[in-house]
Amino acid sequence: MEKRILKHRLLSCISRNFLLVAGTTVSTVFAVWLVSVFIYEPEFTATSQVFIEPPTADTGWGDPVLASDYQTLEAYQVLAKSPAVLSRVLERIESSYSISELHNRIAIDRPENSQVLNIVVTASDKNKAAGMANAIAFSLQEEVKSSLKVDNVSVILKAGTSYSSLEESKSLGILLPLAAVAGLVAGLVLSFLFELIALRGRFAQYGKKKNTHLQTVFK
Repeated sequence: MEKRILKHRLLSCISRNFLLVAGTTVSTVFAVWLVSVFIYEPEFTATSQVFIEPPTADTGWGDPVLASDYQTLEAYQVLAKSPAVLSRVLERIESSYSISELHNRIAIDRPENSQVLNIVVTASDKNKAAGMANAIAFSLQEEVKSSLKVDNVSVILKAGTSYSSLEESKSLGILLPLAAVAGLVAGLVLSFLFELIALRGRFAQYGKKKNTHLQTVFK
């Protein structure tokens, strides 16, 4: 019975303040949309992949699963973000980024027990992100040939193709529903708060009337 009464009061509170709840929800969604369209710059990620050919017995490197080979792969991960490679990248593409800015937009990872390096680049434009990811892959290949005198890097996946990862890191389709939920919660909280304030005001008025009535009786 108490649950039914509480539910009825909550629904009554929401119905009396429906315009407030709806207005807060719509306003929040509209504000997020405005910020997303006119202020916020979306970030896109693009991924290219390179394959590091495992060493053979002829090269003296031994079994490709040895720890020394994993250290070599880690060295290639570091080389991919080195100034030597990034300077080649900036020569390939038209970009206003400095080497340090480009370095901060790159993430290199390697799947476990794999000879593949994933080159993930973040930029404000999807074509720019794909171009930088591909430039890094080919620049790494050139740097290895030039500096290490080894031809064991192959580009196996170019960013921007139908098989590569190219997506917006923060989608508007996610932000707007979250804004709607936040606006709805804020509207409900405000409506309950106004109801409490109104209820307190009614009790105050009732207390004043009661005191006035008692003073009249005792006179």
